[in-house]
Amino acid sequence: MDNRKVRTVVLVIFTILILGLSCYICVVGFQNVNMNREIKQVRQGNKTYDTVNTNSNISTTVPEKAKIIFKIKYNKSGELKTEKEELAGKLAGKSKNEVENIYKTAGYKVNKFGAKEVVLVKEVDKYEPNKYVLGIKNGLIAIYKTDNQGNMFIENEKRDVTDIKTSKLKEEDIRLLTKGDKYFECNTRDEAESRLEDYE
Repeated sequence: MDNRKVRTVVLVIFTILILGLSCYICVVGFQNVNMNREIKQVRQGNKTYDTVNTNSNISTTVPEKAKIIFKIKYNKSGELKTEKEELAGKLAGKSKNEVENIYKTAGYKVNKFGAKEVVLVKEVDKYEPNKYVLGIKNGLIAIYKTDNQGNMFIENEKRDVTDIKTSKLKEEDIRLLTKGDKYFECNTRDEAESRLEDYE
């Protein structure tokens, strides 16, 4: 019985070694074939090229049927809102640079220039219109309202200017309240008041 066990163990080990050696030879062989192919391409001066055909939407001029989309990015909150959309019209046939030059004085930049649409974005350092936002007024936290242009104003000085002093806040909070952040933009006055609880 001992001889059979020894033979079986030796046979299993021998089989594993043969399989391992075969796999190693295959891997090394494939690597050599790939290396030889690469060396051959280098010697031929890289005259072989792989080509890929793509259907691209890149356009060098504005197509006649393209949509022109005007958007506003409110930097204080990071919101990007579509202002209006129109057909290419007079912009048809214009290049990206020409379109950008036409709208540069109005503050727009070309964000996307494609066959189906051209997106122009204007960045403003404001919050989104018709929102309530937290800000700072005379060293105190206040609730501001934004008008339909995004300009901030205080509706009622007695009600909207709190007694929370900015001197008690962390520098990061003061920076965010001054610079603006999406967190401070609220749809309702009640929502803005609930944000004040973070600082009481």
